[in-house]
Amino acid sequence: MALSYLLPQGMIFLSEMSVSLDRIAAFLLCDEVDVVATSTKENVALKIEHGASKWDQNAKDNLLTDLNVEIWPEKLTAIVGPTGSGKTSLLNMILGEMPISSGLLSVNGSISYASQEPWIFPSTVRQNILFGSEWNETRYSAVIKCCALERDLKLLPYGDKTTVGEKGTSLSGGQKARVSLARAIYRDANIYLLDDPLSAVDAHVGKQIFEQCFEVFLKGKTVVLVTHQLQYLQRVDYILVLHNGSLAAKGTKNELESSGFTFIKYLGQNNEEEELEVTDNSIGTDPKPLEEKSQFEEQTKDSSFISCDTYKRYFLASKDYVTLVFAILFSSLTQIAASATNYILAQWVDVGQFEDTDHQRYSYIFGSIAIASVIFTILRSIYSMKLAKRSSKALHETMFKNVIRATVSFFYANSSGIILNRFAKDLAIVDELLPMAVMVVLRTILSILGVFVVICFVNAWFLIPTLLVVATLYYLRRFYLTTALNLLRVEGQLRGPVYSHVNASLQGLPIIRAFGVKNVLTNEFYYHQDIHTSSLYMALATSRAFGYWADLVVVIYIVVLTLHYTFNSDAHGANIGLVISQAMQMMGQLAWGVRQFAEMENFMVSVERLSQYDTIKTERSGDHAEIDWPTRGEIKFVGVSLKYSETAPYALKDLNFIIRPLEKVGIVGRTGAGKSSIMSAIFQFVEIEGSIVIDDINLVNVSLGYLRKKISVIPQDPVLFSGSLRYNLDPFSEYQDETLWRALEEVRLKEVVDNFSSGLNLEISQDGSNFSVGQRQLICLARAILRKNRILLLDEATANVDLETDIIIQETIRDKFSKCTVLTIAHRLNTIMDSDKVLVVDAGVAVEFDHPYVLLQNKVGVFYNLVQQTEKVMANTLLSIAKE
Repeated sequence: MALSYLLPQGMIFLSEMSVSLDRIAAFLLCDEVDVVATSTKENVALKIEHGASKWDQNAKDNLLTDLNVEIWPEKLTAIVGPTGSGKTSLLNMILGEMPISSGLLSVNGSISYASQEPWIFPSTVRQNILFGSEWNETRYSAVIKCCALERDLKLLPYGDKTTVGEKGTSLSGGQKARVSLARAIYRDANIYLLDDPLSAVDAHVGKQIFEQCFEVFLKGKTVVLVTHQLQYLQRVDYILVLHNGSLAAKGTKNELESSGFTFIKYLGQNNEEEELEVTDNSIGTDPKPLEEKSQFEEQTKDSSFISCDTYKRYFLASKDYVTLVFAILFSSLTQIAASATNYILAQWVDVGQFEDTDHQRYSYIFGSIAIASVIFTILRSIYSMKLAKRSSKALHETMFKNVIRATVSFFYANSSGIILNRFAKDLAIVDELLPMAVMVVLRTILSILGVFVVICFVNAWFLIPTLLVVATLYYLRRFYLTTALNLLRVEGQLRGPVYSHVNASLQGLPIIRAFGVKNVLTNEFYYHQDIHTSSLYMALATSRAFGYWADLVVVIYIVVLTLHYTFNSDAHGANIGLVISQAMQMMGQLAWGVRQFAEMENFMVSVERLSQYDTIKTERSGDHAEIDWPTRGEIKFVGVSLKYSETAPYALKDLNFIIRPLEKVGIVGRTGAGKSSIMSAIFQFVEIEGSIVIDDINLVNVSLGYLRKKISVIPQDPVLFSGSLRYNLDPFSEYQDETLWRALEEVRLKEVVDNFSSGLNLEISQDGSNFSVGQRQLICLARAILRKNRILLLDEATANVDLETDIIIQETIRDKFSKCTVLTIAHRLNTIMDSDKVLVVDAGVAVEFDHPYVLLQNKVGVFYNLVQQTEKVMANTLLSIAKE
């Protein structure tokens, strides 16, 4: 036992421990975050002297070079500059997130921070705002008011006690940005670093936030505001202009104007950025997946044993029935050979006292059977492991395919921690622990059957107490599994929040460190971990208790058996030895086997959890033949209605309109009006009522893969994948390098990429963090240019970029997509005023649809009112653009 099972297992565990220790050591030896020096000067809030910084200390060039900055206390300082100029990097340098290569950085006072991409953790809105700070009702109410969250909280089902999903999935993009800003200003700090918080709000809300929040609420505080909203520069105290990682200019507005700095020509023109609030970036929380998840949990609570379907799912997952038959066959032959060797050995000992015994004959028989046993054991292991590997692979592929094809609502109802829990812990159990447990159980069952046969040959009456012991152990097993399986199911469910908390904390590390709430998050982690560990400990303690009682029953049985033969002088010595040895082996195997059977059932909980993903709702599939479509780009909405679950209200209501080929259509409306839902309907993310027809073909007759391949999209939050830049531009390797470089040149990124020695092989960091938001947006635009599709959708594509990048994107779209149908969800009204038509959506209804100039003639129209919300000069400018 020790050599054949425990020693190999020990070697495996030792190897795994060594790898784990190496990984932990590598993590612990990583560079720590720099501690920012505290300034003793009271006349300066923040000072950088000849500062240079870069993310990778092995990189050749610095991202920020020779910065000399002084930020004065109780002043509002704005940081501006084109996309990729280093504005966000400068804030990360101040926070200590980006290491300082050279120079000196000193900070006088505590810091509060709002990131460019809002970080929302899965809790209530109130907890996201408080974030470890003490409750102050007066301050909280003031923060809610100046961040324009009053109306939003009234619309939420439970107000500020509404739980938001992972990454704030139940909030719109604008709401997430304002909650992030509210968290930053609720904290009573000396210095506030705010990274472009105004890009996600409309003209009215942006003006309210600037006046009530920055000019009133934060009056007397040091505020550093990164912004692309250049019209507000007229009202700040000091301006820093960055370009290519260097300080291009600094001073007050008057000083910059008198110096004739060219960037100031945009002042007064950028009012056109004051437009609509960002659309509902997320499609809202879908209650139905939550209900389905509750059904899973309820099912596990009601089931005390693993169903036969779960065993069938595992053993037949590979559909390799030949391997299954051979695994059972060689397992049976192995036990037959083992029992035969014991019986032959006993017979040999029994006749060995006679002189005419043919010892050579017995040695040949014994040796032959022993060799056969070794061969059968090897073949049993080969076929068993082959079957386990294929079953595990089949389970993984099925689960992965279903998750990839799952509806969007599934991901809003299940956090990444819950999904990763299935792919990590549960799949690891199925890969590593379950196959060995199955082999031990099968071996034990066959071994016990073999012992029964041997005992029948020697003393059939002894089967009665043996069966009583078996019945007792079976009862203990049922009693144990009733508790253990539910404990393990609970443990599996409680493991998900641990993964989710770690994942959310890693995403928000800069904010956590800036707020100094590491202890709060650590304690919350301990809370989740303690709850999970308590369930795990109970499961382990239950297993140990079962093992104790099983061993006690076996010891009593062996004692009774030994005493019986001690006082029975009629039996042959060889038979006595055979029966006792076989009984001891059987009882040891039986106790061990019952415990392993219980362990196997525990491990089968993971198969059960993996199998639950067999039933998740997936998008429709189809192998429709690929056709040359679309060729014109005509889009028809016929009675289209959409809701994200059976219980949710309609997000779109009976939409009927036609977009002609090559038309450029802007889509406008307030938050939650249904603008992004139109995009979701076109991409068929959600099942719709009615029909959408593109070039005379109903979308239900087109496979989803081909549909989404033939429509390009540039989202508000640009998506880049870990991998090379080449892979992000051309994931299917369809284009030559010259074509890729040409696309980068057309979006003004060729020089940026040229600065990296790896060129197109440049590795993209997670979420594209080694590019600015604007540069990521341009990469997405380059990707769309390469596809050359007839239809392009832009979902707030210029919401988080500066004016220069906005101009690049608009010019590129007009040039490269002139022969395409373009739908644009507008954030800046100037970007859609020259459209062929504007679709105005309100509460899921298309209230207006016509040329923008025609719509502006209706003085009581929704679109006219939206334009009039801008300043008078801007409204006249927009009218002139529409008229042209």
